[in-house]
Amino acid sequence: MKLSKRETFMIIALLFFVVIAGFWFIILSPAQDTLSAVQSEYDTLKATDDANQAIINSVVSLNENRDALKSSIVQIENKLLPELDTEVITEHLAKIFENNGMKFITETSCDPIVTEQLLLSDNTYSNDSVQWVRVNMKISGTDGVTEGGIPAVGYNEFIKSIKEIEAVSPDTIHLYSVSIEDSTQGFQYFNVSVDVFAFILPDRIEAYDPTAPYITWDRDAAATGGTLGIPYANVPVSQIQPSFYKPFATTQITDGTTVPTVAQAGPTQVPTP
Repeated sequence: MKLSKRETFMIIALLFFVVIAGFWFIILSPAQDTLSAVQSEYDTLKATDDANQAIINSVVSLNENRDALKSSIVQIENKLLPELDTEVITEHLAKIFENNGMKFITETSCDPIVTEQLLLSDNTYSNDSVQWVRVNMKISGTDGVTEGGIPAVGYNEFIKSIKEIEAVSPDTIHLYSVSIEDSTQGFQYFNVSVDVFAFILPDRIEAYDPTAPYITWDRDAAATGGTLGIPYANVPVSQIQPSFYKPFATTQITDGTTVPTVAQAGPTQVPTP
């Protein structure tokens, strides 16, 4: 049977529609469903990755904040001494005076160490504490008669010394008082009291430097032997006291076993002749 032209076009159109429908339902639709599922999975993974990256970025930021905070804490820790050793502290103070020519240190003493626990924001007390001690020193000048080549030292050397003490560590060391006293024996006494502060921190963030000033002992061994002072007879009789400490006296110092070889000056108690 011969189809008319109109019927032929209708059959071709029908076949074309069947092919398109088959392509849609058999190939394209399943592919779109698969693509949709993959896209959904991708979106989920991308969201998870973004969340993880946000956490990573926050950790980096937290690390930076932690490091900055640690640096600030270390700076605070190092503002004060890590411990108070009164012998070492006195030794360092004495060395400053000696380096400026004030070698006749007549008296040294330390008040009892004061300890104060740190109060936390919740009104409980920390294991950390602040300590301080007051070191008192009396130094004799040689600004009177200085026979025998002893340099004359007094006010200028004293002022230079206390300025050096203040400059070492302004947070740690504070001058409490200074005074000058006339001995009426041809020289002056110079008195100074120094407050020294420390943090006592059982759990320090950073270990302290044990070689820092006022922590370690670094004085050389003291020399023995020698002659010091000027003849006691040079003091006017009217000014002689029954017993006093003075930087001038012709007195031989020896360790009792060796012959004196080093000239060493120092204060000596002079009895009434």
